[in-house]
Amino acid sequence: MQNRHPADELGDVRSEIRRLEDREEELRAYLLEHPDDRKGTDYEASVGTQQRKRIDLRALADEIGASLLGRFTRYATITMVKLRERERVDG
Repeated sequence: MQNRHPADELGDVRSEIRRLEDREEELRAYLLEHPDDRKGTDYEASVGTQQRKRIDLRALADEIGASLLGRFTRYATITMVKLRERERVDG
């Protein structure tokens, strides 16, 4: 597709990413359900577990106080590009 507006192309790309993520979930589910079928021609899937520590900020704020927690809270500014589908006008 040539001469596609960048906003429209970004929408196309995001739609394709969603489609690929859905397919990734399907393949992942298959591999988890079929442990004897994890060797492909190019790749072999392995499954493992991992533990992660997470801090419950709400509970910590309740315990030590929101103002103390606020002294150690960092904020970052990010720039987002949001899309919304436009109504099509025929003509």
